[in-house]
Amino acid sequence: MAGLDHPRMAMRLAGALISGHLNLAGARIAHAVWLEDCWFEEGVDLSGASAQSIAIVGSRVPGVEAGLIRIDRRLDLRRSRVTSGSASSFHRRVSALSLINAHVSGAVNLSGAEITAPGGWAVSAGGLVAEGGVYCDDGFIAHGEVRLIGAQLSGGLRMRGALLERPGQRGVALVLDNAVASTLDFSDGFIANGTVRLRGARIADSLTFEGAVLNGPPDGHGPSLAALLMQAVDFDFALARQPSGTVDLRGAQVSYLYDNDFSWPDMVELDGFVYGSIKVDEAGERRDAVGRRDSVAHRVTWIRRSPGYNPQPYEQLESWYRKAGHDDDARRVLLAKQRHQR
Repeated sequence: MAGLDHPRMAMRLAGALISGHLNLAGARIAHAVWLEDCWFEEGVDLSGASAQSIAIVGSRVPGVEAGLIRIDRRLDLRRSRVTSGSASSFHRRVSALSLINAHVSGAVNLSGAEITAPGGWAVSAGGLVAEGGVYCDDGFIAHGEVRLIGAQLSGGLRMRGALLERPGQRGVALVLDNAVASTLDFSDGFIANGTVRLRGARIADSLTFEGAVLNGPPDGHGPSLAALLMQAVDFDFALARQPSGTVDLRGAQVSYLYDNDFSWPDMVELDGFVYGSIKVDEAGERRDAVGRRDSVAHRVTWIRRSPGYNPQPYEQLESWYRKAGHDDDARRVLLAKQRHQR
């Protein structure tokens, strides 16, 4: 019973076949629940329930509804296979795992889980509060869209090595619009076969895509990353390979930007993007981009990947060089701006 705070005061079940619908909606569950290596013939309804800890580990479940649940410690779905049916129409989507407006004082652990909702939402967790964070490591796979709109993740979101694929008709793999988090970790081989959307997300510490692959929507239409108005301290965008779709950073603000030769696709939206400094990843070492050979030419080419002409990216770049004490480079940026304007 590793992982439960009070293993002697728990309902435990292992290796069971559970037939019928397990309905605990609105229930007050006084002790921890631990279900391991179980096979559920029908879904589990925990909506509106209150509990100490709930663990459904290494099990097969045709859908978990846990909207409005209140959990004092943790929700553990490690290594489980959670599935849902197909959406019946374009306007109706089906969630395999629903955590809408749930409140978990500890962590939500989905590490090693595989969550499948063909044409629907693999995870629907708008308004989720997870004080201990959300963990989607150790081979986590989502077939369908993962939605955490407006989530409050004071313990962060960790998706190291996760695979997000088959996002459905909209081509969106992950949505964190207006989410508030301490950290967002999409590193160590994270793959998104669909758009990653971070519109208005606020990250108190680091947002990292180090070693990630952002393939964008399978049909090639839509951005690989849409991070309009995103705010973060560290923004590590040292990818494993070039994104297939647009990277949209309009209005985003970061203190430190880290990039490499694979960071930027053919089109980058930079109007309104503000950064404090830029460092370049070379052979695993982070070095200041300012003052490097061909630095100005490289950064001006980066700006020219934006569609049309916008003065702000040039002015931001010029300001960065000037604050770093490279006035000659700053003047070169202003000349490039004038040429582009003409």
